[in-house]
Amino acid sequence: MVMFTCSRCGTAVTRDLAETGYPPARNPPPRELHEDAPQLIPRGRFAMDPEPFGVLVPIPVVDQMASDEVRDTILVNADDLIAVEPHPNIGEMGSGCCGWDPHGPNVICAACGQGVAALANDCGMPWHWVRLFPDAVLGAPPPRSPQHPERRKGRH
Repeated sequence: MVMFTCSRCGTAVTRDLAETGYPPARNPPPRELHEDAPQLIPRGRFAMDPEPFGVLVPIPVVDQMASDEVRDTILVNADDLIAVEPHPNIGEMGSGCCGWDPHGPNVICAACGQGVAALANDCGMPWHWVRLFPDAVLGAPPPRSPQHPERRKGRH
C-alpha cells in the first residue's frame, strides 16, 4: 500500500493505494455525451504510466504558459484524492466545457498550494482520470514487479 504525499509540505493527497497494472486498451461502456465517463483506474488502486504526458506550465515572470512533458505520472481514481482543491486559476490550467481538461496541474495541495495533479473529467472523454506528477508527490517507492520491468526508479 502506498499513500502519496505532497513533496513540499508532506500532506497526504491520496488514501492508501495498491498498485495495478498500467491500464490496458479497453473500450469504455456506451454512454450519452454529457453522462459521466467511468474512472480509468479502479478506486483504491494506482498505476504508473511510463509514457510522456504533455502539460502546460505557467511562467509567472512573463505571464505566459509553456509546454512540457512529464514521464512516470501516477494514475489514480479521483475518489482517492484527499486534502486537495482546484487550482485557483483553473481557467489557465485546463477547464473544458463540462469539466476539466488536463492541460496543467489543475489540482493543488490544500495545505500549501503546490500543483500536484491533473484531473481530466470533461464531457466526451472516454475515461476520467487523475495524474499525480512525480516531482510533486512522494510515497513509498512501489517494488519493481515482473509485469512492470520498464519502470525506472524515481521519486514516487
